Amino acid sequence: MSISAIASGYGQGAAKYYQQIASGKKINSAADNAANLAISEKQKAAIAQAQGNSNNMKSYVNAANVADAAYSGMSDYVQDINVQSIRAMNGTMSQSDLSAISAQMSQYSEGISSLANTTYNESSVVDEGAVSAATASFDLSSIDSAVASLNSARSANGAATNGYAYSSAVSDITAENLTASVSSMTDTDMAEAVTALKREQTLDTYKVELQKKMTEDEVNKNMALFA
Repeated sequence: MSISAIASGYGQGAAKYYQQIASGKKINSAADNAANLAISEKQKAAIAQAQGNSNNMKSYVNAANVADAAYSGMSDYVQDINVQSIRAMNGTMSQSDLSAISAQMSQYSEGISSLANTTYNESSVVDEGAVSAATASFDLSSIDSAVASLNSARSANGAATNGYAYSSAVSDITAENLTASVSSMTDTDMAEAVTALKREQTLDTYKVELQKKMTEDEVNKNMALFA
């Protein structure tokens, strides 16, 4: 081995591990591990996609929760209208009582109309069919239809909520697993890097001593020629 060959490799290994320890990454350039770098970049893109999907699903869950609150309030109003309608039919109410009941039912109807305009992020979240049924006339048949329509809409909304929540959870798990995979490929194992650094430092020390000895030998050889 020549002196120049020894000198050319001096410090390169140690510098690599110094960088890994300082950056916390064992892949700092394609030269470190081109294959794993390419894989990790693809996985990072997949992580971003999974996180984006999870955020979208969470937004859908929030919108569905807002819709559920609106359906619940509308159902309460319809049930109150039902109670007042039955009271008005018992034949013992005075005209003033009936007027008071009618005024109360009008307030309930206004409440239903207000909830029918519920939005999330400026988009309507209430089913138009359920709204139409809930804002129909106050006869018992229409009220029964309104109750059934609202229950159906709320049930469908609940099923959709569960689907969104499940999709969000799956995306979160996917992102977590991919993140762990990227970390295992790119993050520095500090104990391993420190051990490798010490090994490289020992080798560099040996190279210095070897280079020194080979230089001395070369000088002594040259001097012997002129002795």
